[in-house]
Amino acid sequence: MRAPRAPDCRARGDPGSRPPPQATLPALSFALRLAAVFAVSLATLAAPIAAQSYDPATAPAECAAAAALGALLVTGALVLRLYLGWDYVTQRLLSAAVPYEETGWYDGRTFAKPPPVLARDRLLGRYEAVPIRARLRQILTGIVAASLAAGLGLAAAPTAPDGGRAAPRLVGGAPVFSSAVLDPADLATDDDAAEAEAAAQGGRPGYCGDELLRAAAGASAAMCAPRR
Repeated sequence: MRAPRAPDCRARGDPGSRPPPQATLPALSFALRLAAVFAVSLATLAAPIAAQSYDPATAPAECAAAAALGALLVTGALVLRLYLGWDYVTQRLLSAAVPYEETGWYDGRTFAKPPPVLARDRLLGRYEAVPIRARLRQILTGIVAASLAAGLGLAAAPTAPDGGRAAPRLVGGAPVFSSAVLDPADLATDDDAAEAEAAAQGGRPGYCGDELLRAAAGASAAMCAPRR
């Protein structure tokens, strides 16, 4: 009995060289779609999360930078996915031999392109796939640069005054505001220490002086807004 043959790919070229269609759009249409992705992710995901971390009324710059950073990460993930797809397609188009991708007994075998197919695929790769991949790389580089700028701006932003109270110090892993409190355990047994700590906190939770502690407590920025 004659062994079955692997399918002939000469009529249709490399079976794995079907590129993602989104990046084939004209530059303006593609830019508009990316802008739409950025706007939707900003409005529905990044901005609400940023507003919970930074009060827009007291820290608008930090809130805007955090929201922009989140939306840029979502958009960058999409562009990265497109770039990886086009990079894979480009490599297969320019290669003289490619492995099969279809399910069957011939999985893992290599398809050597006949000269006409190789010439056609390399023309497609050099004049269509390579420019699109380069455009995606430029967009991805710009998104990475903008994300770094937003992150650095967020990190360098001055910390808003914490309602006039002094910064807490960590005692036994707990934030303590009053200099009269030497041990956080005293707050449960010493009324004078508890009263001094409450006065030093300004009537607000102690975690309001630290972003990490506030996030760990699950508190919103509004809960730590200065009281008038």
